[in-house]
Amino acid sequence: MNDKNYYDILGVSMKASLDEITAAKTALAKQYHPDVNIKKGIDTTEQMQEILEAYHVLSNPEKRAEYDREISGSKKVMQTFDLHNMEETDEESSPTFVTYWKAANSLYDIVVESDALFKSKDNSSRLAQLSMQALKYIVLLRNASIPERYWHPDIMNWLFFRWFQNRNYTIAYLLTLYDDYAKESISAIDKLKLQKKNYQFQHSVKRLVKY
Repeated sequence: MNDKNYYDILGVSMKASLDEITAAKTALAKQYHPDVNIKKGIDTTEQMQEILEAYHVLSNPEKRAEYDREISGSKKVMQTFDLHNMEETDEESSPTFVTYWKAANSLYDIVVESDALFKSKDNSSRLAQLSMQALKYIVLLRNASIPERYWHPDIMNWLFFRWFQNRNYTIAYLLTLYDDYAKESISAIDKLKLQKKNYQFQHSVKRLVKY
């Protein structure tokens, strides 16, 4: 990320508020925390350090002002998504891909919690609640014609960033873009790892819904 500034690293604009910067840091830390990714065989220590370094500077008004002066006159900061304003749409409006991206990530969080509960005892009440919550997101994703094999956060994140580059892309076209990307750019070993994660995730989703 040497060619990116701190705003690029966090994915916010130079006008972002402290709340927006904090929200971006939290979302990225959740994705790149080494303790999470080490289980996947991926070392994200460097990315995590860059995220924390960027937040350390941009969350401090004085350091941020000095940093802004340093990068003024440099290339225009890439316009990226604004996490602070990424609210889910209501039922009366047309959902955007943000809605489906958030649904998939919420479903993943629910599945992670449920997997842990299935290993313990006397959690029937909480599992029933999680099952109902999961069903809401599952119906939303299925109604959007997004097949289960795309629901894993690793894939949904890729789809989201591509959609943000061009918000006129339809879901069908986004899925085609991802399939082409996976075919041309993901190694055979990484494909097997992703397929394994996807299988485990889909299995957990089905188990929870049947609870």
